[in-house]
Amino acid sequence: MIRPDWIDLSASEIHRQEVSADVCVIGVGAAGIYLAKQFAIQGRNVVLIEAGLPKCIDSSAIGFDCLFEGAHYPGATEGRFFGMGGSTSRWGGALVPHSAHDLRDDVILNDVWPYIVRTVDEYALNVLQQLGYPHGRDFENIAIQYLGNAASALRDSDINVQSGLYLPFRIKNFVTLLDDVSRKALAPTVFYNAVAKSWSVQGSENRGCSRVDSVLAISRNHKELLVRAEKFVVAAGAIESARILLEINESGSQPVIRSSAAIGCYLADHLSVSVADVASSSLNMAATLFAPRFVGSWMRGFRFLESGVPRTAPRAFAHFIFENSSSGFELAKELMGAIQGRCIPAINATSVIAGMGDLMRLAYYRFAHSKFYIAPGTQAHLQLDMEQGAIRDNRVSLTNQKDMYGRKVACIHWKVTEEDMTNIAATARSFLSKWSNLSGDLPYLEPKVIGNDGTKPYDAYHPVGTCRMGEGVESVVDLNLKVWGVRNLWVASTGVLPSAGTANPTFTLLCLTHKLAVHLQGVH
Repeated sequence: MIRPDWIDLSASEIHRQEVSADVCVIGVGAAGIYLAKQFAIQGRNVVLIEAGLPKCIDSSAIGFDCLFEGAHYPGATEGRFFGMGGSTSRWGGALVPHSAHDLRDDVILNDVWPYIVRTVDEYALNVLQQLGYPHGRDFENIAIQYLGNAASALRDSDINVQSGLYLPFRIKNFVTLLDDVSRKALAPTVFYNAVAKSWSVQGSENRGCSRVDSVLAISRNHKELLVRAEKFVVAAGAIESARILLEINESGSQPVIRSSAAIGCYLADHLSVSVADVASSSLNMAATLFAPRFVGSWMRGFRFLESGVPRTAPRAFAHFIFENSSSGFELAKELMGAIQGRCIPAINATSVIAGMGDLMRLAYYRFAHSKFYIAPGTQAHLQLDMEQGAIRDNRVSLTNQKDMYGRKVACIHWKVTEEDMTNIAATARSFLSKWSNLSGDLPYLEPKVIGNDGTKPYDAYHPVGTCRMGEGVESVVDLNLKVWGVRNLWVASTGVLPSAGTANPTFTLLCLTHKLAVHLQGVH
């Protein structure tokens, strides 16, 4: 295998350097890394620019703070990380496809969900192979295999079961993909501590022929890197990708992206809320049925999707959360998290001794039963994740305030509406009413109060919508993820999804990214 060249821009011996590439990718997160590997396999000269360091840090530590109008949006703070691997250095590693559950009967002309679902169907196997999963696309079949009669009973009540796939800890951080490139490939070059600051763009959107010539990146100590490329891909996350596009649009004397594109608008997330507790008499049944399983080093979890919903219903899914707080579990989580983040675990002898017994039970269940150990009596609840309604005024915009790199600071306007709360309550009632018909075969659930006097939702750090794809006038990118009005600029981030849908967004993003790599192979 060959390894990429890792270059710290701040350590450069010269103030300014210039490089050329076939493709320049902004962002070394999931999509950027996946694309870079595909381009390397194709034999393309690829340069990646990453604002962070080898060890990932949050947005505030890197100087990428946002301003907020109204409610604070945690997805812009706690949910964003910069450095090698981006948010994959901290995420849970869940791979779940969007599917026919994301389709609705009232599909309008500009609705892209049918296209997204077809793309997932077409490229899911390619993505799983690239990630090293050997068993193919088995999200539905393996759930039925594990749950048997329980899965059949649920299906008879219009609740389908899906088995999410969780990456092994050693490859949760996607940067490991760049360490495993064939010798026949062309090694990518990665500049880190390199913040994309300014763009050189020729033409204007009025002529429909604008083109990015180069991007200038700077380090904290003001070393500069100028990258010229034939193609540019912004893969910097939903919020930062929108900020960059807004910045590109202001780079010349007149806008370069088509004026009707709703750049930064329709920011949305999954709203996550606990809708029911598992009754104490059913805790062991819930753990027996729905504790995560292992297939080799891969973990499988379960999630539930309601079928037969009204055509106007928001997309949603549900899953059990087990409040496993044993010292052994916390120790294992710290050790595995350190492996994922490529850092030293924060543990001491006392925590090791306290957690050793539970750690041994975790290991025994893992290898003897291929199952995640959940202690008897562990509290559990049912979590509902529902997509937020698309509101144009939920947006990312630019302010006149400058950050430490001289770039305009992003401002986020985001709120959870009364309609969102109404939809959560209605979705929960519909789901729980179907579940209650199966109380003899499944754990008994005790519904919670949702609203001002009860449980309130929080976002799941799944930002979408800011660079939405499609063919409508407000779409920012087309179905090939190319920015409308710019010939050689593409976006690969969860921001291209029109809404959060019925799944975590990363797997679908990887399918769209794989298709983009195939598409760009034929674009000259």
